[in-house]
Amino acid sequence: MKSTLLAGLAALCAMPAYAQEMRTITDHSGYEVTYPVAPQRIVSLHDWTTTVMAHELGANLIGSSGRLDNDGNYFIRSARELYGLGFDQIELASVHGDLDMERIATLKPDLIITNVGDTLEYRDQLAQIAPTIMFEPMNGRPPMENYAEFADWLGEGDRFNELKAAYDARIAETKGRFTIDGRAPSYIAIMPNMESGEIRVFRNYGAQSTVLEDLGFTHGAIMDEVPEGRQDANFSPEIVGRLDTDYIFMTHITDRGETRESLMAQLDEIAPGYRDFVPAAQADRFVSMSRFHVYPTTFAAMNYVLEQLDTLQ
Repeated sequence: MKSTLLAGLAALCAMPAYAQEMRTITDHSGYEVTYPVAPQRIVSLHDWTTTVMAHELGANLIGSSGRLDNDGNYFIRSARELYGLGFDQIELASVHGDLDMERIATLKPDLIITNVGDTLEYRDQLAQIAPTIMFEPMNGRPPMENYAEFADWLGEGDRFNELKAAYDARIAETKGRFTIDGRAPSYIAIMPNMESGEIRVFRNYGAQSTVLEDLGFTHGAIMDEVPEGRQDANFSPEIVGRLDTDYIFMTHITDRGETRESLMAQLDEIAPGYRDFVPAAQADRFVSMSRFHVYPTTFAAMNYVLEQLDTLQ
């Protein structure tokens, strides 16, 4: 019955019967997707990846998934923090973790964009409503490579190149300001994993690691031990002795009351005594940034990282 209703809604929401130029791509889930070259009604079902990128690129985004805050208000994670984007500007398509197929269909999308991790199992249902592209931000590839491909999918390659040129100019201005003993500093991106009692090491971390690498920071060797095709992996606390980089970067969620100090305290529980010998702890070079500002790989996020780094000098 539900399948019949969904099919009926999809038929009602079909675009008018005039010829549209179409293209076919293979998305990150391996599906071939055929969709309009110039989509006019895009619905995004993952806020801090596909929504923020589509919005920054100026794509025709009409709806997004959202989340419920502690006050009972819906918001768009990272889009709120980076752009002030909310549901007074676009439609609420679904609540994160609870896809509403009927609501999505009533928005009459001509393209649905979403991420592999949260919605792959619903891909066939979504594709009954509109062509559906699956994006995977945690595939182990450089974040900017993923973003450039995403921009091409949406036909916004020119806008991406424009934004990247401005970002590259800012990197060129800033590069060389961060040195330690005349050399480029080293860094590692980690998070304490309190559930498993391990240390989570990132191969890359969105805007944060992208900016660091572009500025010439060298990453710690253990980051290369994260398996290919993955963004992160958990390691035993025994690796604390290998956290020998000049800087250690983490992220915190302000709404949960997290701070740099609270994350360092969590690391105290997992790896007692680390402050006595880890170079970044001894030199006060543990840095934590707001997760919702720096996890997305967008140019607004990367500019935020640059601003935060300026405060370290």
